[in-house]
Amino acid sequence: MADFGKRIEDNPDTAYEQSDWPLGTIGLVLAAALILLVISPLVMIVAFPTTPADVNRALSVKPPQPRLQTDPSADLAKFRADEDKRLNSYYWIDKKKGDVHIPIEQAMKEVTAEGIDGFLRGSQ
Repeated sequence: MADFGKRIEDNPDTAYEQSDWPLGTIGLVLAAALILLVISPLVMIVAFPTTPADVNRALSVKPPQPRLQTDPSADLAKFRADEDKRLNSYYWIDKKKGDVHIPIEQAMKEVTAEGIDGFLRGSQ
């Protein structure tokens, strides 16, 4: 019952902090705000100058005209025929080095005959 007569100011549980934020934290927040709001735009202005000549040059470049397919099924058939011809024919990749392209079926036979480890299957 003696606690009822005690004053609130004298109670340590009701005391307040003398400083809410340390000055270092406030300084960091202000420095970050300064960098984000003032220094960053200035750096962008210097790094990416835009003059009237730059704007005129950008406006003078026109995009290419659209090229629509008139016969998509014929285009697809031609593409597939060209790819099939490329996969099933011999041609030089680099004649000076002696690199030649061989048909895909023959390349697959060579790889399977040789084995994954590089040894011929019959020589084991």
